[in-house]
Amino acid sequence: IDLSREQIEKRFRSVMEQPELFSPGEKINAFTLPHLPVIVDKNPDKICFYVWGMIPFWVKDAEFAEGIRRKTFNAKAETLTEKPSFRNSFKNKHCLVITNGFYEWQTVGKEKIPYFISLRDQQAFALAGLYDSWKDPATGERHNTFTVITTRANPRMEEIHNLKKRMPVILPPENEKMWLSHELSSHVIKSIFEPFPQELMTFEKLEKRTAGTGN
Repeated sequence: IDLSREQIEKRFRSVMEQPELFSPGEKINAFTLPHLPVIVDKNPDKICFYVWGMIPFWVKDAEFAEGIRRKTFNAKAETLTEKPSFRNSFKNKHCLVITNGFYEWQTVGKEKIPYFISLRDQQAFALAGLYDSWKDPATGERHNTFTVITTRANPRMEEIHNLKKRMPVILPPENEKMWLSHELSSHVIKSIFEPFPQELMTFEKLEKRTAGTGN
């Protein structure tokens, strides 16, 4: 997130807890299980730091937790009510995942071409997320974790993320409080999960990489 603590707090009108965990300018790789800034529904005036890769509350041991968290970086909007990992959190544990952009890779032959994607008129914005809190029964340690919800890609994102054709659910500012409130009809949820308009996004093509290298 290439923004200062002050910029983020001003944009979201919230105070950052544990600011020592904030690393401005750092490029994030989900597989490093980073702590990222989120705003959770139960405490909307605070910016907390949760780990990317959601561990559901019902997980029984650390080995299972380690395996499942690497499969829960993302959650498909279309199957949130069906998947045991996400079903409970979709009902009552919503969060905003704070960012100023994200990376996607276009596959062309044996090469992966990275793009940095941001919004035209917003330095910082929020992705729709779910979270959960899991207590390790062996150590008593509490793990607060989250996942980013994805939806079908808009036309420009289809060209970039050209294999899976997905994109994160980007929340316009007017939908942020609504997402945290849980006062969501099926019609409103459907509209929130619509692909964000490509004309409000920017797409920066970066250096090519060999297919198979890390994100």
